Amino acid sequence: MNTKLEVLKSLITDGGSAKFARVEATVSQKQTKTGNPLRDAVITKDVTYNVSLNCNYGKMVNKRLEKEGKDANFVPKLNWHEKEFYGNNGSMVRNRKNHDDKYLMVIVDRATTDAYFVNGVLATASQVETIKEFRPKSSGSAGQGLENEVIVRTIKLENINLVKCGSTILFG
Repeated sequence: MNTKLEVLKSLITDGGSAKFARVEATVSQKQTKTGNPLRDAVITKDVTYNVSLNCNYGKMVNKRLEKEGKDANFVPKLNWHEKEFYGNNGSMVRNRKNHDDKYLMVIVDRATTDAYFVNGVLATASQVETIKEFRPKSSGSAGQGLENEVIVRTIKLENINLVKCGSTILFG
């Protein structure tokens, strides 16, 4: 993991401006339990994210508020993570309670789920329908006050399979 961490740190500090990248990761899919036949299964999914790195979340929300003709007075709330490493804007974070859990923080431009897995096995079409039915309803980022919200994801480093910036695959 140190190699992955070092590669991401160098990407974040290289020039200090926003960078666009593709990140492929295997992440957990949260599920509601009540009535869910898969409630005891471990559900994961392979996701491809098109992301912006080195972006300041608060500034992005305020720029979009201005663009929509609204007051640009958004202040992000304190959450479960804290900045660990950042060139300009804090793209590497860690869990406040467990500093060994490290994450890449990104602004998501687009995300595509490539496959679902139930207990590590590719999900059947029927299982995929169940997974989609029992996904928790997202509250989104209602606190932003935006019509087109800024989506932030924190992807655990150990779950990242590939990072590609332009035509260069940094690891994967």
